[in-house]
Amino acid sequence: MNRNMKMKLVALLISLLSFANLQAQTVQDGLALIHGERYNDAGALFKKLAEGTPSADNQYYLGYYYIKTNQLDEAQKAFEKGLTIDDKSYLNQVGLGTIALSKGDRAKAKELFDTAEKKKGKDAEVLFRIGEAYTLFEKNNDPAEAIRLLDLAVKRDKNLADAYLAKGDALMLRNEGGNAATAYEYALTAKPNYAVAHNAIGQIFLRGKNYNLALEHYKKAIEADQNFAPAYKDLAELYFFAQKYKQAAENFDLYIQKSGTTDPEMKLRAAQFAFTADDYAKSLQLLEEIKGKINNPITLRMYGWSYFKQNDPDKAIENLNEFIKIAPDKVIGDDYKYLGRAYNQKVTDEKKYDSTGVRYILKGADMDTSKAEAATTYKEVAALYYAAKDFPNAAATYSKGIALDTAKATANDYYYTGLANFQTATSYVLPTAADSNYADSAKIAATRRELFLKADSIFATVTQKLPEWPYGYYWRASTLYNAYDRQENVDKGISAPHYQKLTELAEKDPDPSKYKSYLKLAYGYLAFYSQTTLKDEAKAKEYWEKLLKVDPDNASAKEALGLAVAPAAQPAAATTAKPKAAPKKKQ
Repeated sequence: MNRNMKMKLVALLISLLSFANLQAQTVQDGLALIHGERYNDAGALFKKLAEGTPSADNQYYLGYYYIKTNQLDEAQKAFEKGLTIDDKSYLNQVGLGTIALSKGDRAKAKELFDTAEKKKGKDAEVLFRIGEAYTLFEKNNDPAEAIRLLDLAVKRDKNLADAYLAKGDALMLRNEGGNAATAYEYALTAKPNYAVAHNAIGQIFLRGKNYNLALEHYKKAIEADQNFAPAYKDLAELYFFAQKYKQAAENFDLYIQKSGTTDPEMKLRAAQFAFTADDYAKSLQLLEEIKGKINNPITLRMYGWSYFKQNDPDKAIENLNEFIKIAPDKVIGDDYKYLGRAYNQKVTDEKKYDSTGVRYILKGADMDTSKAEAATTYKEVAALYYAAKDFPNAAATYSKGIALDTAKATANDYYYTGLANFQTATSYVLPTAADSNYADSAKIAATRRELFLKADSIFATVTQKLPEWPYGYYWRASTLYNAYDRQENVDKGISAPHYQKLTELAEKDPDPSKYKSYLKLAYGYLAFYSQTTLKDEAKAKEYWEKLLKVDPDNASAKEALGLAVAPAAQPAAATTAKPKAAPKKKQ
């Protein structure tokens, strides 16, 4: 065999293989790709069919693909080309009627549909496509006419599963969920284990807030066809609603993979899912993929929030400021909160916060529609003030947070509010006669006492919320000890009941040693009080002995018990010199 003959045979073989490959892919394959939202693959297939086998039907389905992807001008061209191939192609007339309907020209659409129905009334596919057309457009639909035509279609072909699906869609336009579910079930009868039908039923259950059954049908759709992308998308939305953000992100990522979509809106949604699942790197990656492809200011918000989470405050500030500037009507409280947090993220000194950052965070809190969210934010800022030892601002901000949502305020909230007031009170140092502000000493003393008493009332709430928590009683005793003249306090036993409760609870604890430093103060006070005020030597002796057990070198206890000679001392209780804070307690 010569070289030329070989080349001809090779060329013939290639052409035959190409033809076989083309024939292997059918219109039904393309429609399945559309159902599966694999629009890029569907478009490639329908274009190949139209080019490889020019026919009126292939032109119709190419146009149908364009309608489903909202390329209406291209769809019209395809239908018109189909009619040039065969001027009696009623499917392409249906296509042009569909285009007219999309533009609101119902009269022209009806004229074309009526002609097709009259000429091809026995063709189930024609009836189906006319009926389906009446369900495709949000503003120009006619569910009643759709149902009439679709019922005729399934009378002609009871196995036309997609006609049952279209009827279900028409019924959903009339909010007839139960009847729609029945139509989708008929689709399953016509085509058992049809993923599209299972998914449609799942959507009805989701709409009816029957989340377990929605989940069941989405999973059935995936079991029927593991590449059926819409089920993963709907499942992601269901998990998102259930606040299972990681599962939501995973399923939406599968939707992106299975569908092969390049739609910027879908990528943006994926970025949102990734963000809520705390996958900020993935969120930024997705945002970069759609940069310049979508004119949606929300992307600036997403950039800002994600950059903050990735510890890149400068980029966070840049994007959030731009978002607030160009889309003020879309700004929510959280945008200002993230902006403020980004400013605070830049602070490296001991101050712990940036004044601009705090201002923005509180501005965000004031925009919250939920008092509970606003309260949480105020307490967030209060904690910043407290960490920076800005106790007056901490006290005021904690109080505002509690006032916004008193019903949900925790013992911890009250605890730190009390501590902030206590620390503020200790900052008021009483002047001596040599100080220039000595004349204000009475006023300073009154302010100081008022703050200590305020702290005590707050710690009283802590003990009400946590009656078995020893530290609350310690702080009540300490604030009162500092609020009054110390001799007066001992003479009247003002702190006594709270120190007694502290010792009672601490001694019952399996490990009382963790309260050692607090018990030193409590036993010392109670010993002096029993000895000097109550004149109860036996009780005083009991407390001195307890004090010596937790503080073996305590001179006052030794002297009182005759173990050593030492000058008399006042009870060792909390003073204005940096009181030791209790461990953070349970809520």
